[in-house]
Amino acid sequence: MWPQMLSASFVVFLYSSVFAQEKFTTIKDLNGDWQTYDESGYMALTDIPFTGLHTIYFQLDRGAFPGNFLLLKSDKPFFVFINGKIMAEYQGQVILSIDSISREIDSPSYWIGVHQKDINERDMRTEIISTRLGRAPEDANAARPYSYFRDFVVIAGLTTTLLFLLVFRLHPKLAADYFSVARIFSSREVDDGQTSIRLTSSSNIQFYILCSLLIGLYLLIVFYNLPPKYALPIRFQASGFWMICWQWLKISATVFFILVMKIMIIFSLTRLFGLRGMARFHFFNWIRLLLVIFGTATILLFMYFISRGDRPDIFVFFLSLVVITLIAWIVVAFLKLSGRTGHSMFHLFSYLCATEIIPLLITAKVLFQ
Repeated sequence: MWPQMLSASFVVFLYSSVFAQEKFTTIKDLNGDWQTYDESGYMALTDIPFTGLHTIYFQLDRGAFPGNFLLLKSDKPFFVFINGKIMAEYQGQVILSIDSISREIDSPSYWIGVHQKDINERDMRTEIISTRLGRAPEDANAARPYSYFRDFVVIAGLTTTLLFLLVFRLHPKLAADYFSVARIFSSREVDDGQTSIRLTSSSNIQFYILCSLLIGLYLLIVFYNLPPKYALPIRFQASGFWMICWQWLKISATVFFILVMKIMIIFSLTRLFGLRGMARFHFFNWIRLLLVIFGTATILLFMYFISRGDRPDIFVFFLSLVVITLIAWIVVAFLKLSGRTGHSMFHLFSYLCATEIIPLLITAKVLFQ
């Protein structure tokens, strides 16, 4: 059996080198045929998106797809098994001749397994392709929901802008304080008169809601354009305009919930660390930084997306900007708070670890999984 498998591996590499630059057409996407295996046997994957799965299986009939090829592609290394026998380890794209595999199999059908640590369904591609006239395999799964998604981005962008203009009209002084770049770096009490306003007042809550909608729109645009190796966007896929609106509302609601939890954490820890009176100052300036940074970044992201920009590294940068902003805030918060407390630097650093640094690590872990 092993000599035949080695010969099949040789044929695989031969076909991979010969046809690497040719054009292909996709005959069948096998991702919908993925199955998992447990004590009771093979089972269809019904929980999609899935997490923590290391091996997927799909079945092919021996006489199916004659003269065609099996394309497997992932940016991370993966192992290929045929009927439980390991074939080889690959990384990137590999093209296997179905006829060559079938000749080595005696049964009418066979199972192909792909093993990889934490399989990402956006990154792993399994397709039946043909060398007949068609498009390159890199384009097979590249169809993005630009028709309805671009319409959504335009409408959501205009809606958010109108809501901001409305709130600015209702609360001009508070809006001027929130969007004051100079006051982000100010530590003087006279420059932060609005911090005396109750954080849970209706006027402040309106800005929290707008901040949540703004960041939700920002993240959704980024998620839909990240490279396949990022797994988080799987949880925010949609197939229509209203579904993507629902995804926007869900992300925005999650951000708003985080803001509410942030208020509770800051108020609790300022009392625990003996920093009474700092909670309003701390949280108000944090929201101010988010509004200024993500207000500007969302405008730039909106313009880039509408102008049909599609470079994945640009969207990765916009995702990284979330972490960069939180790191910058830790530095700013340390400088602002150090001038207002009589505690030691270590005491203040411990407070920031609990309120900012630990949430930063959690955010980076979630965004870049």
